[in-house]
Amino acid sequence: MTRTRTTRFNGFKLVELLRQHLPADFDPEDFLIAGSARLWAGGITHQLSDLDLLVRPGSTTWERAMELAFEHAVVFGNAPLRTSDYNGDKIACLYGGLLEVCQSWLLPDSDTERLLANADVIDGLKYLPVSEVIAYKRYLDRPKDRADLAHVELYRSRRPAAEGCTVL
Repeated sequence: MTRTRTTRFNGFKLVELLRQHLPADFDPEDFLIAGSARLWAGGITHQLSDLDLLVRPGSTTWERAMELAFEHAVVFGNAPLRTSDYNGDKIACLYGGLLEVCQSWLLPDSDTERLLANADVIDGLKYLPVSEVIAYKRYLDRPKDRADLAHVELYRSRRPAAEGCTVL
């Protein structure tokens, strides 16, 4: 069953939740911020419903995320883990699901190591590359994905061509 989130948050607040765990809990080399957050970081969207983190499988960052999920479940009253609707993998839910941590990306044949190696770095944090965001949004093709893709196209059509610009 696909979850629907109606509450939206300022992306800065969600990123600050994440930054509280760096580097003590999460090694910045072991994860990237996935999902729509890359569009937020590029100025395409202004709010997010959560932050999705893709972590290196079996890393200490994954182990710590699992521990935190069980600690947070007591405080926030949510299940510590859920199963991905798309690939069946385990997702650790932190802060009542505001941060969701997984070890594999939802696109078939995704390679976490390759995604980590090719991540965009913005303000010291790794993000899923825009090309991957567009690919997964096309793959899922949910109403919110179609809306995000329309925003990307609108942004690109209005943005003056700038050589060397890496925002998108």
